[in-house]
Amino acid sequence: MSSLSNYDISLSASRIETARCLLVPFSTDGRVDIRELQEEFCRANKNLYVSPILPTYEQEVDYVRASEEKIARGEEFENFILEKSTNTLLWAGGIRVLETWELNIGIWICEERQGEWIASEVYEALIEWARIHTNYKHLKHSLNPENTPSRKLAEKFGGILQDEKTKSGHDIYHILLR
Repeated sequence: MSSLSNYDISLSASRIETARCLLVPFSTDGRVDIRELQEEFCRANKNLYVSPILPTYEQEVDYVRASEEKIARGEEFENFILEKSTNTLLWAGGIRVLETWELNIGIWICEERQGEWIASEVYEALIEWARIHTNYKHLKHSLNPENTPSRKLAEKFGGILQDEKTKSGHDIYHILLR
């Protein structure tokens, strides 16, 4: 599998800072309450029908641990999004290498914080991070066609709708990096 690893950086120790946010790699180090993460994920899935799976707390911990391992291997760069001024969890965003050796970008913002342009701020920072730290030509952003805010976000940053779908029928946008 291809890797995000750049031998000059450690993904596990990397941080991305924006005007209002700090992105820190997924970790079970206690910085983020995993129960809060699990509850927000279940709320988002229930409301957006992103996935039929609503994980238990234990499954969420296992997911974060698996992500930690993938980050260490350079297969993904999944991050908690924290508000800098309060250290409040705003949700998650990151970049991962797909089995097809392509990059995929994804972002989630807590429901009560949507509409504050946080997603745009973090999305832009992730794209810039990928431009600097990878050799990929584009990112893929797959999304439910009914998720208008995600579609508008991809389009805002130059995303071009492709004539392909994910296995679950989601649209795929390409965002050029080079």
